[in-house]
Amino acid sequence: MKHLIFIDANNAAIQAMDEALQRGYKVTFFRQNNVYFYQNNDYTQSVLRRIHTIVDMKNGTDVSEVAYLLSSILRQETIDGVIAPNEPSLEAVAEACKRYDIPFSNPQGVKNARNKHKARATLEEHHVPTIRSWIANTLDEAKTIFEQNNPPFIFKPVSGFDSLLAVKVSTQEEVSKAAMNILNTSEKITLPYTEIFSRGILIEEFLSGKLISAEVGIYKDMFFPFMISGRSQSRFNECIELGSLMPADLSNDEKNKCFTYARGVCQALGLDHGIYHIELMYTKTGPILVEANPRLMGGVMPEIYHQATGESIYPSLFTIATCSDSPIKLPSAYRAVTVRKIMPLENGIIADDLFIDDIKNNKNLVNFYADKIEPSRQVSENEVLGRIMVAHDDLYNANLIADEILLELECRIGIKLHQPLYR
Repeated sequence: MKHLIFIDANNAAIQAMDEALQRGYKVTFFRQNNVYFYQNNDYTQSVLRRIHTIVDMKNGTDVSEVAYLLSSILRQETIDGVIAPNEPSLEAVAEACKRYDIPFSNPQGVKNARNKHKARATLEEHHVPTIRSWIANTLDEAKTIFEQNNPPFIFKPVSGFDSLLAVKVSTQEEVSKAAMNILNTSEKITLPYTEIFSRGILIEEFLSGKLISAEVGIYKDMFFPFMISGRSQSRFNECIELGSLMPADLSNDEKNKCFTYARGVCQALGLDHGIYHIELMYTKTGPILVEANPRLMGGVMPEIYHQATGESIYPSLFTIATCSDSPIKLPSAYRAVTVRKIMPLENGIIADDLFIDDIKNNKNLVNFYADKIEPSRQVSENEVLGRIMVAHDDLYNANLIADEILLELECRIGIKLHQPLYR
């Protein structure tokens, strides 16, 4: 029985652990004990009850703690592979795995990717197309960069995650708000992530085009092009992703260009062992890096992949993590699948006469998450209340149906929701 260690988790990782257990792996879970990124629902609890060992972890960003926990396991048994799905812990996990000769991504490659300014500098050194970026550590520095260059820009943390605090900035007033939000976050964020959010403000040239991502694998010096995924962005804030879609609305030639570019990004940064989520903007001149995530696609994207291709991505993840000789499949999408997050534009209260059960009867709706949509419930601006997942033979109709359902939900909930941007 091969032994997999999962270090921290999101919803996708809970599903991955479930599948690993079903496939006969022994599973150990290093659980962050003061913050988590997965829904603590009945399904999650059913998976956690079946896990062989759960180890509570105080700080998954601390190399010493992660290394100690791994060494404690190694004193008793073999570790065949490590999977870390969340950005904050990746640097520590990569370094700890290197200490004990456990297969994982090259630590320097992970550091290059996680520091988004360093990533762009590294791409430039390797002659991979990129854009200009700057780091500001104070509000005055941010203002100076804004004044000396041509807006608009994207402001975000140097090593953030999940698009947290990323925002388009076009005016001096917006500079102050965006910069102070990022600078003040290190004082408010949960303890394990304080250092990560203390690395400053990344200021990047604004990219215009189609937001997409390349889901790619690198294993034994071979490159595996899994999928080019698309994005639905909010028309009210382009930095807010309303959901993913597969396959992306690009020609085969454009997709091949994206895979070629993503391979160049991984080689330049030193990402050499894993499945990676490389976010790109497809511009008039071709693909340009948004950010390189040295981990498997998250959220509901593995589920979208399964719905679109009929195959799970997790067996490939397990093969690479454990250095197995099992075949890695590259199935094509046989239908289009798109997702919309249900996100309020502002604080509010859900209608007290809410009824949405009939929406589930839509024949194209393959999944509907509505855990937080309850009558009279108070909701917050940009809070993810749920998701709708729609499948159709073609992408145009999948998007049309998803947008119609989202508008219907807005009417019934009684609160304005983020709606998709179409260029």
